[in-house]
Amino acid sequence: MTVLVPISTGTCYIEKIKQKKLVMKSQKILILVFLISSLSSCDKNDEFDDNLIQNGFYQGYFDYQETSYWCSIEFDDGKYTEWPSGGAMNQKGMGCITTGSFSISNRIISFQLDSFKHSWDPQLCDPDILMPGDYEFVTTGKQDSVVFKRGEDEHQIVYHLKKGE
Repeated sequence: MTVLVPISTGTCYIEKIKQKKLVMKSQKILILVFLISSLSSCDKNDEFDDNLIQNGFYQGYFDYQETSYWCSIEFDDGKYTEWPSGGAMNQKGMGCITTGSFSISNRIISFQLDSFKHSWDPQLCDPDILMPGDYEFVTTGKQDSVVFKRGEDEHQIVYHLKKGE
C-alpha cells in the first residue's frame, strides 16, 4: 500500500527539522558560553592576596593529634606574637609561645622565630606545635578568617583563626 503525502506537509516537516537543529545549535552555543565564563571566573577565584592577614589579633584554635588547642596571634607589620589563653584547658605551654616575623607568598605563610616569649618557663615543647615554619593556606575568608596547615599525618597541625573586632 502506498501512502501519498501532500507536498506542503513534507515541506512543513523539513522546516520543523531545520528549526529544531537551529534551536539545538543555539543551546549548544549558550552552554559553551556558560562553561567558558565559569572557567574564567574560577581563575579569578584562584587569585591569592599576599596581604591577606591584616594587623590585629586573630583568635581561634589549632588541631594537633586529635586535640584542639586554643590560640591567639597578634600580627603587626610583618611581625607576629603568640599570646597565652589565660586559662583555656588545652593550650600551648608558656615556654612554647613565640614571637617573630612572618611573610606570605604563593599561598604559603612563613613564620620565623625571633624569640620565645617566656624564656623563664623551661617546659619542653613538642617541635610540631612551635609556630615557626611554612604553612599552606587551606581557606581564607576576606581578611577576617584563615585556615592554614603544615605537616602530614600525626605531625600535621591546622590553624583556624578569625580576626578579632
